[in-house]
Amino acid sequence: MCFCLLVKTHSPFWHSLECANSLCGSKRSSAFFVRSRSGCALFICEEKRMQEQTERKLTGYPSIDKPWLRYYDRDADERARDIPEDKTLWDVFEERLRKYSDYPAIEYFGRTISRTELIENVYTWASALRHLGIKEDEIIPYYGVMTPDVCAMLFALNMIGACPYFLKLSMSPEALEEETRDSRIAIVSDIMWDKVSSEFSKDRFEKIIILKITDAMPAPTKQVVSFISALKGRSRIPHGKKYISATNVKKLAHHSSESLKAKYVAGRFAIITSSSGTTLDGIVKGVVATNESVLGQILGATSSDLPYAPGIRTLNHFPPTAATSLNSLFFLPIYNGATVIIDPRVSEDDFYNQLVKLKPNVAINTSSMWETFFKRLSGEIKEGKKIDLSHAKGWLVGGEGADVKKLIKWDRILQACGATCMYAAYGLSETFSGICIDRLDARSGFAKSVAGVGLPIAGLIMGVFDKNGKELPYNHRGELRVKTKAAMREYYHKPELTAKTMVDGWLYTGDLAEIDENGFVYIWGRCKDTVALSDGREIYLFDVANKLKEKDYIDDAIVLPIPSQGKEKQLAAHIVWTDKPSDAEKIHRIEELNELLKDYLPDELSIFGYAEHEGMLPYSPTTLKKDKNKMSKQSTGYMQVIDGHLRTINVDILGK
Repeated sequence: MCFCLLVKTHSPFWHSLECANSLCGSKRSSAFFVRSRSGCALFICEEKRMQEQTERKLTGYPSIDKPWLRYYDRDADERARDIPEDKTLWDVFEERLRKYSDYPAIEYFGRTISRTELIENVYTWASALRHLGIKEDEIIPYYGVMTPDVCAMLFALNMIGACPYFLKLSMSPEALEEETRDSRIAIVSDIMWDKVSSEFSKDRFEKIIILKITDAMPAPTKQVVSFISALKGRSRIPHGKKYISATNVKKLAHHSSESLKAKYVAGRFAIITSSSGTTLDGIVKGVVATNESVLGQILGATSSDLPYAPGIRTLNHFPPTAATSLNSLFFLPIYNGATVIIDPRVSEDDFYNQLVKLKPNVAINTSSMWETFFKRLSGEIKEGKKIDLSHAKGWLVGGEGADVKKLIKWDRILQACGATCMYAAYGLSETFSGICIDRLDARSGFAKSVAGVGLPIAGLIMGVFDKNGKELPYNHRGELRVKTKAAMREYYHKPELTAKTMVDGWLYTGDLAEIDENGFVYIWGRCKDTVALSDGREIYLFDVANKLKEKDYIDDAIVLPIPSQGKEKQLAAHIVWTDKPSDAEKIHRIEELNELLKDYLPDELSIFGYAEHEGMLPYSPTTLKKDKNKMSKQSTGYMQVIDGHLRTINVDILGK
């Protein structure tokens, strides 16, 4: 039996689905929505749905079939591609801000900023920046954290036809000089001045705008933070006409009477973000997004029922250098009437407090940061504390994958605290953030050793290809490639790298993936994360790590190559135990792991030793991802069982 109930709603898909599932007693698969422009049609009939799916004949190739579209309403793909042909980013967002004017735009350390106030601030910034002499198509670098003034400033630059470049934090002086070589005006957060002072102090910069993180804070928070910053020397910025505070910049707005809005120009640079880079010793890559590509991402995500709607509150604590910060945690919620909670603190304690005390409905972070959160949360629960997380409607893990064991564990913890589950997502700086996401009514499950990252969003084409460029059928591993209007225009000042990444309209992600016949995507790791064998074959290092994680006593693992001058190639395994084993237990386990890998690896590959890490694998304080660079440089402290004894061994890097 099935029936249809028409529901008129402005609630987000996932929230509405929870209400629907209460009608049929399930939170997973009993109900689904087909959204129309006038509301939502709720179908409570899983059997009929699956029957309709099986009746559709598949060619066997994801890029042709696009099986993920069965989870969206019929015109979702069309809406995702319906990008305005003559509007800038600010043109579109000004309309959306006015549409949802009753809902707050930003929360910042307890202060609420309305959408009307944000619009006024954008115009103030635009007038002031124009008065400073910023011209159309000028690149304005920014180095710092996310604040309300950054939000207004990026819209203002877009309004006047200029482009902000959100520089990667902690880049080298050489990279900073190269990436800002075309700029004469730059903006820096006061707490980051020491990182860029040597470059931004050079004569080639005519003006440096100093943006204080305290500018939008309410009293007394503003006074306290200002005092602490002064004590730490963060306010020691040179004086002179070259350096001007954001407060004084905005005062210039009263002296400008020019027309502010630049005319729409197709393909104009709108925003440049920085690729975080997951490869070892990766170069700095500025990713250029146009008005069209940013709007393409926003429309694709919005057409795919992501959890943003009026009344929803989204946490953003990332710097704007990350596409996730700008798109998934700012543009998307603002576009759909949600409120953005900006809190630029990124420590483990800060992240925990933000989730528990600020109560955001939507939050995104890496697997490493979620691991710190759930470890602390588990400890609080064991101590008998009651933690209410019923506000968690769309907490997502992205940036780096989480394995199946962790997601299952995290789901159980969340459910014990009144929430539903964690969601996985996948995206790229080159596509201006997320292109795959879990849905409440459609999760890939945990049948594979690697967790799925959900379904592709509407408006794109996706496939998996072998090294010869041939598309592979369902459930085969190959490089994931994407065609989307959200794709970047280019890497800034890197035409050769752009040509290798963008080929015939396809964006080469560099990620090894597979897509199943239902459209679910699985990311195994980076295609280059391999060790080459003498016969030309390659072994994926994450496959070796996944083999280790099959053991219940291994909580996490990464396998990395060790430089060697011999014929035999050696690997190092970085592991985290699920418990605290004794030395005798370690001997037994390492012998068992050695036997496991002896049978799994070819003869010319061997495990040199095991580096144990307490609690979790180390992560980078800038990318918040597992720090492969740090682990790859470890040369001491490895364990191995030799002649029945547990020994500590060191890496002979020079092969002496």
